Amino acid sequence: MTADSDANVDRTALDERIRRSWEELQAAVGSLDDGQLTAPGPDGWSVKDHLAHLAAWEGYLASAMDGRDGPEGLGLPADHDRNEEAINAALHARDAGRSADEVRRSMTDAHAAVVTRLRTLDQAELERSIRSIEGNTWQHYDEHRGWIAELLASQSV
Repeated sequence: MTADSDANVDRTALDERIRRSWEELQAAVGSLDDGQLTAPGPDGWSVKDHLAHLAAWEGYLASAMDGRDGPEGLGLPADHDRNEEAINAALHARDAGRSADEVRRSMTDAHAAVVTRLRTLDQAELERSIRSIEGNTWQHYDEHRGWIAELLASQSV
């Protein structure tokens, strides 16, 4: 579903892919208790950390679609290092003290904002933003869902 700048993005297929991947992520984490959400994995990240990370990047996507790009779209200072690893480390440190409930709410809110905002994009805006949209929605959910599955498997050993 990736597109070149002149490719025609199928909005219905994109919406369906985002919905399906979101539901798969929710199915993977929806029944976890606070202990399972907050237990760190081998890399130091908990399920909650993965969810906070996803919420932050969806918030970024919503901000970018509104014309606010860069670290500020992630709630970081405008002069923050723009290196993805540095940004992810800063987000992880920032969100470490948040409760599982707070992270779940922020994730749900960020997702709702993205879905709502996507409905307002005209075709040209959608096509210009498709790589960022895919990378910060379904591709990102799928990537982290895999890491969450590995994390949970390591906890049950």
